[in-house]
This record gives sequence, structure tokens and C-alpha cells, in this order.
Amino acid sequence: MKKRILFSDLDATLLNDQKEIHKDTKQALQAMLAQGDLFAACTGRPLRSALAVARQYGLDQEGCYIVSYNGGVIYDPSKDQIISYASVPLAVVKRLFLQAEQAGLYIHTYDRKDDTVLTYRDSPQLCAYTSHTKLPYRTGLDVLEKLTDPPAKMIVVDLEDHQRLQQFQKDHAAWSEAFLNSFFSCEQYLEYCPAGISKGSALKKLCAYLEIPVEASVAVGDERNDISMLKAAGIGAAPRNAYPAVKEAADYICVKDHNEGAVGELIHKFFLAQGRDL
Repeated sequence: MKKRILFSDLDATLLNDQKEIHKDTKQALQAMLAQGDLFAACTGRPLRSALAVARQYGLDQEGCYIVSYNGGVIYDPSKDQIISYASVPLAVVKRLFLQAEQAGLYIHTYDRKDDTVLTYRDSPQLCAYTSHTKLPYRTGLDVLEKLTDPPAKMIVVDLEDHQRLQQFQKDHAAWSEAFLNSFFSCEQYLEYCPAGISKGSALKKLCAYLEIPVEASVAVGDERNDISMLKAAGIGAAPRNAYPAVKEAADYICVKDHNEGAVGELIHKFFLAQGRDL
């Protein structure tokens, strides 16, 4: 039987509102891996945060992979091996930081060595983000001057006014599109990755690395940063709770939402069912 691979977003897809995996999904994942199929956690989270989730649920074993930073990093946890790492030039990072500051918006990036969050000062936005990701952080007006390795992405955050983020993206598109790919991972987060990098590009790259046809992949996600992944996969799926534009891009919409085990439903339909629908 030929190997197949499932690419799954984490938050509000594989993970429920308590940041846990539904018990039915856990069993389905292990059954899928036991029969020789593969799994990739595909998330906007930094690698350190994604790896903590993978280890908690045994998804760091052979046959499991992590796509973090919205496609910027591809990692094999069983071998502790970085397969690819795409980064933003430091000059571009500094320019976007300056423009976010001028617009009165919070922005952060990461230290490539350990995924520490880097930003100018403490703020509610920093607290909200690090509480969610469980990442350490470092503040100071000189954080970028101490950065030696180009990071994988930046995030501009507004916890209350989505339109401010939309306007910022529009105002800086003319210059940024040559260097950066920007998109929303939720209403509060405007993310900037290297140009050409997305979850969709990472899906294609990992499939090529594993010598698995893209047609043998299934991808599932709930937010706008997942759309490229759903379109790139052999089958793109969305949990019932997905953002409307994500459902429009999906080939299959789960009956269940993320709290009810949507990914488990998907595994049973496309990986474990007799004859399998893929």
C-alpha cells in the first residue's frame, strides 16, 4: 500500500479550545501511523511551540513531521533535523518594525536560535501571544541590533481593531510584496513570511522530500493562512468551524468541528476506511 500523508493545522483544527486533541482523533492518528501513513503538523506557531505539542501527543515519532512558521521551517522531530528554513532579511525586518512603530502597532519577530519572541516593550499583545504559545520573550529597543540570524517571520498584532491591520497591510504592500508574503492567521494576527513561503509551498516541498505524490496528501485547516495548503493538497478539508473563505477552498467540509474531533473524522474517511477515499 502506498504511503499517504496528512497535513493538519494545530489551533482550532487538531487542537480544541482547551488546546488538547480529542480522544477519538488521538486514536485515529496512532492507527494511521501504525499502518504506515505519515503526519505533518502544519502551523503558524514557531518550531519550539509546535514541537511541545507534538511531544505531548507522541507526534514526534518516526513518520511525523512539523511545518512551523507558516511554512518557513520544515522539521523531522524523530531525527532532530531541519529539512528547510526560510528567513526574512534583517534589513526587511527592521524596515517593517519601523513602519509598525510609526503606525502605532505592536510587532514582534523571533530569535532563530531558540524561538524567543523579540519585541520592543511589554504589552497586552505580547502577553496574549506568549500565554498562548508558551514561548519565552525578550524586550528592549535594541533587540533587533542583537539579532545575528535572519528570522522566519514577523507578526503585527491588534487585539481589537482588525481594520487597522488591514490598512497597514494595504499601505505597505507596494514595497513588501517583493520580500514578504503577508496574510491573516486570525482577526488579530497579520503575519509576514518570506516571499513565496506558505503552508502550501511547504506541503509541496515536504512531499517532494519524502517522494510522495502531492495527490497522496490530505490537508486540513480552519483559517486563511491554511488556504494555500488546502489548494496544494490532493484533498483539502476544513473543520465545521472554519472561516468561510477556507470552506470555499475545501474539497471536503467535516461534519464535526475542532472540539468534536474533526481531524479524527477526516482520518477515518480518507486513511482508515476500507478502500480509502483518496
